Amino acid sequence: MGVFIDKVNLDNFSIEKLDVSEIDRMEGFLPKNGIIDLNIAERGLVYTLEGQNLCQEKIAQVERWIGFSETRKNKAWSDAALNKASVSNIKTAKEKDWFAQADEDYINACNNLTLAKACKKWLENKAGYFNSWHYAFKTFLRRDYSLENSSAQPNIFPDDAYNITVSQEPSASGDDLEICGDISWG
Repeated sequence: MGVFIDKVNLDNFSIEKLDVSEIDRMEGFLPKNGIIDLNIAERGLVYTLEGQNLCQEKIAQVERWIGFSETRKNKAWSDAALNKASVSNIKTAKEKDWFAQADEDYINACNNLTLAKACKKWLENKAGYFNSWHYAFKTFLRRDYSLENSSAQPNIFPDDAYNITVSQEPSASGDDLEICGDISWG
């Protein structure tokens, strides 16, 4: 039985070392030039679904990491404003705020949070990229299969159903509509 906590486990997790090699590998299977044939489209459907799935799994972990990073940022600010500022003999609230914003631990926590948000955005963009290709492959296959099915249909029109004869002789009246000759629909 799988439990959810295993999916979003952050033990030994590092946003800097998040493994995106499988996502890059799935992306490598997609066409680079936009040329699609039946085989590429059929295989591409599988790759795009797997790529989206990989991105979504990582987004769940990164979202959890963002929550922890926001907590660390808030804690770093509080520690700097309440504890470190008092040790530095800073008294006013405004000075404590400035002191906390300049604190190295707070700045590092803010940078880590920004990195986590950038990672999430990158994963969301990759998931959107896979989704766009999935739609393109589905549209291509739907069109290809419908053309294949329509060409397999027997000809529903007899050979003489639309027998058109065109007379090459211009009419004597000189009418612009009759310059090309008489057309009779047989």
